[in-house]
Amino acid sequence: MKQTYFLKNTYYNTNQENITKLIDYLTLIGGKNLKLNCKRSNIFKVKWTDKEFPLITRCHVQSSIDYLKTFNDDFKEKQIKIVIADIANIIKFLDKNENIDFILVSTNTLPSAIHFSFAENLFFNHQIKEQNQNNYSTDLLTIYALRLSLENRIRGLLGIDFATSNGQNIGLSTLIKVAKSLKKVEYSMNVNWDEIEWVNHWLNHHMHRHIRPFPWIIFQAIEILKPLIDPKEPILINGKKTHSFYNATIIENEFELQKEIEYILKEKYENIIINWKSKREVVKIINNNI
Repeated sequence: MKQTYFLKNTYYNTNQENITKLIDYLTLIGGKNLKLNCKRSNIFKVKWTDKEFPLITRCHVQSSIDYLKTFNDDFKEKQIKIVIADIANIIKFLDKNENIDFILVSTNTLPSAIHFSFAENLFFNHQIKEQNQNNYSTDLLTIYALRLSLENRIRGLLGIDFATSNGQNIGLSTLIKVAKSLKKVEYSMNVNWDEIEWVNHWLNHHMHRHIRPFPWIIFQAIEILKPLIDPKEPILINGKKTHSFYNATIIENEFELQKEIEYILKEKYENIIINWKSKREVVKIINNNI
């Protein structure tokens, strides 16, 4: 069949018309539209079997489309080019006719000296150099920030500063499972704990290996965490709209909540020591009032 150049044309002539053509092309090779939960469950996998690989490639292609569709006329050329560079190796498994030879390398790691330079500039200048303001440089910093925000939110909800058992810290993965199982908290219907666990595992994998992830996965990670960490919708109590960072977590009895948290942890760890925070990140309702 005739060779095609959708990626190359958009890479070297990044305009709205070519981006639209690229999206149409990706839609064609990505196959039948998959449900959002299916796409998320597969793109957050950090290991897979050969049998799973075809579905995973389709999920990545369709997720890259979802990400590209968020850009309007205000897109940044660098962002589009990095999506193309990252998706190229996936495309070659789905379409042998698409030309990807123009992509030499799409790096997902940077030298330690570069990361150190970022740290210096962030500390002393509160920014990184202009030439480094792109996905290659900042996406790894982004996932560190996401991991920090998730841990702060979970610890804030549970009211736990730190917890140890036999001198070992109780990690975030365990604390997420505790939060997920709580009966004394009314969670927003938009909070999906299974997806939050996928994100946490994926964040840990990339952070420990210092690997830059695909931008369309970062986009989905933000979308998954947003309902828990940054809910935009107000809650309605006695006809009154209330806005709070903690609208996703509503409780009535904080004492009973702490007892439940302590019980769950002590069931798992006999010698647990818990250092409680002085304040929880929750919305408290007492007699139908905040």
